[in-house]
Amino acid sequence: MISVISNISKYAKVIGLSTLAGLSSCSQNKINTVHDIGKTLTEIKTPSANTQKLISMLERGDIHSIKLVDVPKNIKMLSKKEASGYIKDDKNGDIFYRVYSGKADKAIRKANNKTGVLVTVGDGIARKNCVTLADGQKAYDGDYISKKMADSLYNDAMAEKDSILKSKIAVNTYSKLQNHERDAVLSYLYNAGPKPLSRCKNGKSFFQYLSENNRGMVQAKFNIEASAECAKAGLAKRNLVNMIIYGDGKIYNHKKAQKNFKRQIEIISENKNCKKILQEVIDMSKAYGVNPKYLKETEARINKLKK
Repeated sequence: MISVISNISKYAKVIGLSTLAGLSSCSQNKINTVHDIGKTLTEIKTPSANTQKLISMLERGDIHSIKLVDVPKNIKMLSKKEASGYIKDDKNGDIFYRVYSGKADKAIRKANNKTGVLVTVGDGIARKNCVTLADGQKAYDGDYISKKMADSLYNDAMAEKDSILKSKIAVNTYSKLQNHERDAVLSYLYNAGPKPLSRCKNGKSFFQYLSENNRGMVQAKFNIEASAECAKAGLAKRNLVNMIIYGDGKIYNHKKAQKNFKRQIEIISENKNCKKILQEVIDMSKAYGVNPKYLKETEARINKLKK
């Protein structure tokens, strides 16, 4: 569950999704920002607990982990062979996250004629064919990294994403973002990378609508679709969760936001596990802590729209 960049500036969450669409030119005026990424990185504190809760729920990297006992505290990484030399103990062991290549990621890369594998670890940390640790060590598919190192990589990745967000939207907009709005945006940025959010295929980009505080159009822009069939429902689930959390449980009464809401449900409804996936959307939104009244109304609409 974590997304890597080498030495902070290189840590980038590219779960293969940012390759789905290129960055097109925009005719709108450039947003007035005065943030300096190099400076703001040092100002970012540890990501909020709610931000990490949301990303962890969506990434579920803990299912690719083991607990080992008697591993020296200074060990940051273990090869698959080295890990097999330690005793597994789910109760008393220290957590080590496995570096792995997901089926959906493989399918997305294949659909886009991308060679090689894309690995991930923990809360989504991914970087081409390996995870690069802070000291330069490289962990490949099948290797394990310690929880302490995974947490450090996650914190660096979130600092980088927060800096990108600051650099892409108006200064006063960033300061006025409500916590649930910021968490949803960072989750989206963390998963997709900045290119799709900067794209202006029709009208303005996600970042531009966010800068203008156009909440309806921001919800409409949580709409990235996977090119690989096996990844479509999972990505639609992420879009839907982020939409609901951005609206604190509600979908804004905006034509394009409503259209996107229906579209994500349609994509999920085509999956054989649609009922389970849509229930996960509600459960995640509830676990995050959105407004229960709004969520109840949204859940009723989901149940009405699903096939």
